[in-house]
Amino acid sequence: MRKIITLFAVACSLLLSGCATTFSSQVSVFHEWPGGNQDKSYIFERTPGQENNLEHKHYEELLRPRLLNLGFHEITAGATPSLKIGMQYATTLREIQYSPLWRPAIYDPFWNLHFSRGVYRSRVIYPYYPGWGYYPRGMLDVSIQSNYLHQLSISIADINSGKKLADIKVSSDQPGSELVDYMPYLMDSALKEFPGNNGTTTKVELKIGK
Repeated sequence: MRKIITLFAVACSLLLSGCATTFSSQVSVFHEWPGGNQDKSYIFERTPGQENNLEHKHYEELLRPRLLNLGFHEITAGATPSLKIGMQYATTLREIQYSPLWRPAIYDPFWNLHFSRGVYRSRVIYPYYPGWGYYPRGMLDVSIQSNYLHQLSISIADINSGKKLADIKVSSDQPGSELVDYMPYLMDSALKEFPGNNGTTTKVELKIGK
């Protein structure tokens, strides 16, 4: 029985992480992007916690060339930008419990964006079966598989009016815990069809290393 449970956990892990050469994510897009020749000059908008933050600075460096490819240009000293662009991101541990007696349970909503690094502590639930009662502790062989939910949000707003022009969120389950390893793929997924179809959530797959 223990071997069956272990094989089941490994198989589910492979299904969650997907093919090793593909990065899969969910991208949610809401925008009121103006048509015509939109002025795409911008500055980065930072929260107080992002100022003088080396991790955030690194992510801005990753985002700059991707924005440039879309026609955006960061202002030079003395110029007045048209837009402000902000980023938020998070990594959350998701623990999945496997048992031959009930389905896997994930203790974290897929689109629950926390934007602060936290850990969900899983708890074992002993199910009740009519006529059988509750299983006592020690009778169930439970295996726990850890996965990580990596999230990125990119927002674009008019700098004068403050009107939000685009709000893009991308989320991906991955086996690795380090957000920095997946950030380039999160950014590429978020901006792949910019500005995208308003009010949609789509699955995006990218070839790793391309």
